[in-house]
Amino acid sequence: MRTRRLHTLGLSLLHASAAYGLAARLVAVGDLHGDLQSTKRVLRVAGILGEDGHWAGKDATLVQLGDLLDRGTQEAELLSFFRQLKRESAAAGGKVVTLLGNHEVLNALGKATPFVSYQGLTDFGPSREAAFAPGGALATELASYPVSMIIDDTVFVHASLPYDATRESLASLNEETSRWLLGERPHPPQSLLGGRGSPVWCRSLSNPPDWREPAMSDCRALEKALARIGCSRVVVGHTPQASINNACNGAVWRCDTGMSRYVCGGACEALEISGTPSKVRVIQESEEIADSSDGCYVDSQVGESVEESTTSYFGLS
Repeated sequence: MRTRRLHTLGLSLLHASAAYGLAARLVAVGDLHGDLQSTKRVLRVAGILGEDGHWAGKDATLVQLGDLLDRGTQEAELLSFFRQLKRESAAAGGKVVTLLGNHEVLNALGKATPFVSYQGLTDFGPSREAAFAPGGALATELASYPVSMIIDDTVFVHASLPYDATRESLASLNEETSRWLLGERPHPPQSLLGGRGSPVWCRSLSNPPDWREPAMSDCRALEKALARIGCSRVVVGHTPQASINNACNGAVWRCDTGMSRYVCGGACEALEISGTPSKVRVIQESEEIADSSDGCYVDSQVGESVEESTTSYFGLS
């Protein structure tokens, strides 16, 4: 059986540079924001989930691009569902990877309240801020969520690949982030708080959306970064698109379709990468595609300032 090499780059502190054998099929899905129904729907469309609600992906690898939390009313159920999928996929020879998104970071910082449903304020106990505080059980679980992951010739990250990225710097960021979530360092890495190239905030590769190109300078910087880490493409979420699409001559694939009913109720789609050399295709439930700008709830500019530090906003100054 042909296998893929998985560079965990800090999937856990004990296995920061481990390699795992993976099946030929790789599936990525974007932001899910507390919507269990839409999650199950897209995973069925992708052949990852059976009608019985259990893993059906055999030895496939599923990468969820971050932002399981906030907006929707089924956050606790969604976290529990992904725990289930991780157990079941491992038993079948597959794997499930959940990345850290900006909304996971906001919860660990205690700054997610503006994006949380009324029900979500108490779903994890009387104090949501206490429930997600670094060192606690939920933050410890999030510590196993990498900021970035490289699988074969593809790097996955929630928002953007830092343009100065090296494999070593990505591994270091994952480890430092894990230590913060475990309560072993007082503050998160600066890049998680915003600024140009922030892996969980920057929209330079995904905005403008919907098949429109980023600035040429961003495409060129991305190409150099990909060459430096030995990858062909980066796969991101974070900014709602009408449909999964690519830009910069295929160097970036944008996979957040706002499919959560609490964001856009957007297209039910997943990205599939398979074969040698790798081939990329979009798995679609239907051909009907809506304008991503209609009825979508996109984060404010918090964390996205290029010139201003957000340290003061997050109360870390």
